[in-house]
Amino acid sequence: MSKVLLSILAALSINGAEQSYVIKVEGMHCPLCTAMVRKALLKVEGVNAVKASLSDKMARVEANEEVTRESLLEAIATTGYEGVFVEE
Repeated sequence: MSKVLLSILAALSINGAEQSYVIKVEGMHCPLCTAMVRKALLKVEGVNAVKASLSDKMARVEANEEVTRESLLEAIATTGYEGVFVEE
């Protein structure tokens, strides 16, 4: 069992700690909007996964701890939208 724990800890140290962010993106009104926001966020180095939802106008981001909130907001701004972090 200790080998399993060591393997998990080693994987975490290699990949770095992950952060989860929820960002409200007002103005998204079609599937293309969510695709553009998702693509822009995935271009940020250290972002591992993005789910952009049209129904609640939110982007959920999984990223390494090196990723800054500012870099995520800047990426969203390149699509013409403004993001606001939501605390969950």
